[in-house]
Order: sequence, then C-alpha cells, then structure tokens
Amino acid sequence: MANNNIHGVIPVDKPAGMTSHDVIYKMRRVLGTKKVGHTGTLDPSVTGVLPIVIGDATKLTEILQERDKQYIATVTLGHTTDTEDATGETLETAEVAKGSVTKEDVLTVIEQFKGDYNQTVPLYSSVRVNGRKLYWYAHEGIEVERPSRTVKIKNLELTSDIRYENGEISFDIDVTCSKGTYIRTLAVDIGKALGYPAHMSYLRRTGSCGFTIDQAVRLDDLRDGTVKAEPIPVINVLDGILRFDIKDEDLLFKITHGQKVVKSDILTMLGLTELDTILFTRGEMPLGIYKTHPEKPDQLKPFKMFNNLWGTYGNN
Repeated sequence: MANNNIHGVIPVDKPAGMTSHDVIYKMRRVLGTKKVGHTGTLDPSVTGVLPIVIGDATKLTEILQERDKQYIATVTLGHTTDTEDATGETLETAEVAKGSVTKEDVLTVIEQFKGDYNQTVPLYSSVRVNGRKLYWYAHEGIEVERPSRTVKIKNLELTSDIRYENGEISFDIDVTCSKGTYIRTLAVDIGKALGYPAHMSYLRRTGSCGFTIDQAVRLDDLRDGTVKAEPIPVINVLDGILRFDIKDEDLLFKITHGQKVVKSDILTMLGLTELDTILFTRGEMPLGIYKTHPEKPDQLKPFKMFNNLWGTYGNN
C-alpha cells in the first residue's frame, strides 16, 4: 500500500551512470510512495547532490530551483567536443605545449567570468527552440541558432595545480553559480579565453537548492537500509521565507481554506511596512505560502498550499 504521509526533502548523492529519473524510480520503491520528484537534472555521467522532493514538498521545486548550485569540475585544454564534456565526439584539437599555460594565466582568466556572464546554451541540452529541445536538433543533424542568456558566477576558484599529459592541460575549479548555468559551457569558454579548444572532463555537484554534499545520502545506503530514509521537513526547507505563526482562528480558517487576505492587516500584525512573500504556519506546521496579488497589490493570494501536510497534522 502506498504511503501518502511522507513529506520533505532527501538530498541524494547521485552515482555515475544513472539518470535523474532512475533515481526517482528507485526512491519511489524505497519510500513506498509515487509522489516523488527532483529539483534539477544531473547528466548520467555526473555525480553529486540531487535533492529529492516527496509529497507536499514537490510543490517547493519552483522555489528551490531559484537557489544557487555548487560544483567541482575539471577543465581540459586540447580538444573540444559536440557535447562540451568527455562523452561527446571530438570537434577540434590543438596540442598544448607544456608550460604554455601557467597558473597565473588561469587565475587571470577565471577572474573574468565572475559576476554576470553571458552564456550560449549548449546544443546538447533540454532548452527549447521553436517548440523542440535542442538535443533533438543535435540528433537530427539540423543547424539551429542557440539562445544566449545571462547567468551569475557567484564564486570561481582554481583548486589544483596545472597538470600536463599527452599534449593536453587540465585543472580543477570550484564554482558557485545561479540556476541555468552550464558548467561544461563555462569550461569551453575558459578554454577559449586561454586560446585553446577545451571541454569539461569531470563534474560533481557539491551543493544544490540549499543542500550540501555533506547532507547527501548514498542511494545504495537508502536501498539496503544502511541509512533510514528521513526527509528534511518542509518547514526546515523554508527557513529563508518570512514566517507568520497564526494564533487568530478567523485568519486560520481563511488560510486553511485558501482565501485571499488583506495585506495591510498582516503588515500591521507583523509591524512591517512591506512584504512580497510570506509563509503562514500553525506551530511547526506550514500551511501555505502567500504572495502579493499581481492585480490587487493590497491583497495576498495563495502561491503554494500544503493541504496534504495540514491533513496529516490535524486541526490542532
């Protein structure tokens, strides 16, 4: 029998060779519930933090995806590929002479990428152009103009020495970035700035949506029972949102029934002059997230409601 009373987030350390959907399938088996999702795909060859959302926490995907991600990656100079990583077909090669790229060169170049960075979306990606995902055009051999967008590199550090082997140079970087950033494209662009074709030869996600690799659990440990599946409660995941604990029964009725509320009333209760997003709670139970009504700025309207969570808690 399906267990529909599980709600929260489990950060999984995704192993290599498995798709993000594979992880979802296996987590459904572990948890005994179908209402399981993730907050951002990792390619099969990539390992690291994949936050798994369960039950009413699936409603948080949109919110969690806005949070930063962190990666460790290896940039290899000497050849580039059609996928921009080590799995693709080689497009261009150039021998890199030993000593032609120094640590100082790399430090100077990576500094240029910090902050806002205009990035062209890779051809092998799920971004849609004219209704089709880019990788469809790649598989069909159809040329298409790829969109560019501005992403933000919050932090970028060189974390290794410069390694030389077989006419190629490689080095490791640590990246903290906004959503939508392609690290393989960053690797290619760093290579271009250094004057060589390049690709990303290794990637591991060490942080995602506010969860770190230290919090992540190995999938095999969950499957064999070595580690018990204990989701992080929804209330803990929403720490960064302004919170209002409801005592008034009339307001409790309105919120639990998804009714709009007058913003000025809430501002007065909180002693504030303005707000855009607020989490209403009853004790440690999240009831719903409200946002300013787009057409009626004097009102707050439901954004995400946790009806199933509230139902398991009862009307206490």
